[in-house]
Amino acid sequence: MLAQRISSINSISAVCEQTGADVDEVARAIGVDPRIGNKFLMAGIGFGGSCFKKDVLNLVYLADTMGLPEVGEYWRQVVKMNDYARDRFTNRVVKCLNNTLVGKKVTILGYAFKKNTSDTREAPALEMIKTLLEERPREIAVFDPCCNPLVVEDEIETIIGPEATGNVSVYGNAYDACLDSTAVIIATEFDEFRNQPAPQRAPAAPASARGPGRRPNPKSDPRPFKTARLTESDWLALHKHLVQRPGETSDDPLGRLNAEPACADDCPDCIQERESKKTGLATGMGSAEEYRPKERLDWRRIADRMAKPRWVFDGRGVIDSREMVKLGVRVESVGRQHRF
Repeated sequence: MLAQRISSINSISAVCEQTGADVDEVARAIGVDPRIGNKFLMAGIGFGGSCFKKDVLNLVYLADTMGLPEVGEYWRQVVKMNDYARDRFTNRVVKCLNNTLVGKKVTILGYAFKKNTSDTREAPALEMIKTLLEERPREIAVFDPCCNPLVVEDEIETIIGPEATGNVSVYGNAYDACLDSTAVIIATEFDEFRNQPAPQRAPAAPASARGPGRRPNPKSDPRPFKTARLTESDWLALHKHLVQRPGETSDDPLGRLNAEPACADDCPDCIQERESKKTGLATGMGSAEEYRPKERLDWRRIADRMAKPRWVFDGRGVIDSREMVKLGVRVESVGRQHRF
C-alpha cells in the first residue's frame, strides 16, 4: 500500500508538469482529507530499497498463479509507474541539456536509496547512470555522504560493466564531484543537500510533564535467580543490567561472545580508513578541502564551480528553487514546471 501511494503521487506529478500545477500543493490538499492522510505523498524519482519492489512483485506472482490476472496487472503497474517516474526525470535532464550530454559532465548527489543509509539496493541512481551513459557524457560524477566510494565504484563496475563505466567517477567530496559540472542531479534526500531548513521534530516533553505512569522504570538487578540453572531470559536480563552500570565500557561483560574476526586485506572500509589516516582526506577526494558529513553544502560555492549553463535537477524536493535562481542556477523539480 505504501508503494502504491508513492506511485500514485508520482503519476499526479506527471500531470502537474504538463498542466503547470505544483504537485506539493496538490499533495497538501489531498493530505488534508483524513481518509487519505498526508503520509507518503512526496513526489520524487521513485522508491528503492530491498522491500517495496520485491513485496509488490510477490503479490503479482500470487495473483497470477491464482488465476487473477487483473489483480496481478494492477499491482504490476505500481512497479511500472515507479520505473516511469525515474526514467521520465532522467530523460528530462537530457532534454534540458539540448538533448545531448556529449562533452558534458553530470554530477549525481546521492547513491543510496534513501538518506542516512549506505543501502544501495534497488536505488534509482544506478538506473539513472545507465540511462545517462547512453548519451555519452564526458563524465558522470557520483557522491554519497554515507556510502564508501570504493564500494560504490565496485558495484557500478560489476553491474554495468568495466567497459561502460570508464566515464563514471565516484568522489568522496561533493565539491570536487560538482566541479565543472553542467548539471547536478539530486537522487537522494540527504539533509546535507538542502538549501532550505530541514523539517524539525517537535521537542520531547520533559520527564516531569509526561504524567504518571510514563516515567522509565529503574533498571533492577535480576539476581538472585529463582533457580540454579539460568534460562536465556535470565542471561539477557543480567546482561542488560551489567552494561548499564556506571563505568561499564564493555558490550559483553559476561564474556559470552566470540571475538570479532579480522577483516580481509582487501576490505574496502579498512582501505578507506587507512587512506584517510595516511592523507588526512577521505578516499576519493581530489583536493585538500575535506567534506564533513552532516554539514550542509555551500551551494554558492558549488554554483561558482559549475559550468554554464548551470542546472540543478531536484529529484527529491530538497531544493528551494528561488534561492538557487539568485545564484544563477536553473532548477527543475519533480511535479512542477520550470518557471525561471
